[in-house]
Amino acid sequence: MIAKNLMMLFGVELVAAVAFSPQVVDLDSTKLQRDSGCAAAGVVNGQCGHYYRSGGCNDEIGKIGPGHCSGQCYKSSDAIESIKAVGDGTYGTNCHLYYDNNCQNQVGETGNGVVVTDQRCYTAPSGKSGHSFLCWYRC
Repeated sequence: MIAKNLMMLFGVELVAAVAFSPQVVDLDSTKLQRDSGCAAAGVVNGQCGHYYRSGGCNDEIGKIGPGHCSGQCYKSSDAIESIKAVGDGTYGTNCHLYYDNNCQNQVGETGNGVVVTDQRCYTAPSGKSGHSFLCWYRC
């Protein structure tokens, strides 16, 4: 009976994981969305996800204030070569970069950045770029 219950529970979790399809926000629709929601790094409300045209987190395209475990997907017509996660000094931010426009085919992730000296930059492998990303805060 326990094995049957575990298999049913696992099946439900597997279906939930496969069905993950976050809402996609088009960052090209307004300039305001490209630069919204970030205060100074390392202070209250300083959590931020930055995205860049070049590797090493150079040539910033824009930034977004990540939602609290919201799983909000952002897409951009710009080729995103790198992303950076910045926490608020108490809680961390983690960003994931995706090849596609709807956060389904992951390139890589930043890891959890908490304090201003711990900003996490992820650069896509040579010749690869992303077109969407997700950032989570305080999860």
